[in-house]
Amino acid sequence: MGFIVKTSDWIARVEAVVLKILVAAVLLLMILNVTSRAINWSLYWVDELAINLMVIFAFVGSSLMFAQRRNFAVTLLSDAVSEATRRWMSIAVQCVNLGFALFLAYACWVWFDPATLAMHGFDLELFFENTFNSVYQEVTNTIGVRRLWFFLIMPLFALTLTVHSAACLWRDLADKPEKSGAP
Repeated sequence: MGFIVKTSDWIARVEAVVLKILVAAVLLLMILNVTSRAINWSLYWVDELAINLMVIFAFVGSSLMFAQRRNFAVTLLSDAVSEATRRWMSIAVQCVNLGFALFLAYACWVWFDPATLAMHGFDLELFFENTFNSVYQEVTNTIGVRRLWFFLIMPLFALTLTVHSAACLWRDLADKPEKSGAP
């Protein structure tokens, strides 16, 4: 299980870098948006791209928060119990987190339905005709790219959340302290 913890730590480092890149990209897009509107030459695709990048930012940031255990919590009950009880409560919470991550991975599998897509020879038209699932065909309004590229954050989030939740659960079960970067 040490592999899971190391993988989680590596993913968290990558996520931190990706978040910095996303913040810079959104900032540059906002500057471009304000500048283009100021000279009366609006670029509508900038708004849509910035919104999609902020959604991706939210998922990557949430995953990193889970890895660092910085997600929001009400600690009224956990602050009032003994350390041993608090540890078991944390284990229970990590089990719920892991269960949610696995359910999200399953939901993404159902949503993207890669087995049926492969069964139809990766023919998107035939796939849509038989499943009415347009996830692979939807196109953004102003950017003109397939929404799939933005939707892919969901299965990636499910994967990273699964790894982070498993690593946190392993740390709780092994009673190992967090790394210095986490509270």
